[in-house]
Amino acid sequence: MAAATTAGPAPQAVVLDASFVLRYVLHTAARRPHPAGLQLLRDCELIVPPLWNAEVANALVQAERRHAAPPARVGAALAAILALDPTVDAHPVDVVRTLECARAYGLSAYDGLYFELALRRKAALATYDAEMIAAAPRAGIRLFPNLVATKA
Repeated sequence: MAAATTAGPAPQAVVLDASFVLRYVLHTAARRPHPAGLQLLRDCELIVPPLWNAEVANALVQAERRHAAPPARVGAALAAILALDPTVDAHPVDVVRTLECARAYGLSAYDGLYFELALRRKAALATYDAEMIAAAPRAGIRLFPNLVATKA
């Protein structure tokens, strides 16, 4: 006889933009529309495009080079980022759909990757990028958390 299992609701799928995470882990002076920040992500299925790892690494090295964050803070930021353990989307980049998203919503091709991923996975988007925040409702993409809907 098979044991009965009780499955709770599926975790909310969230496409995680580097801008969202970096605002918290680098402790910048930039405004954080939601004080709970990264804690809200703990029960979510986090998804990132393959570009995310390079984008995060570049932001960390740039913060260090600009003397905006000392090496110890960059190390702590990296540890916090790695602890999130997002799933890197394995789907090959669809250049046509990415270009369509970028054109339709006035985004860079890089930001178009996040939109394409959110649309394909029917996921919310966690971002503090002003252009993506403005364009998400037009694309039918939910922002996470809902309080992010204010301009950063």
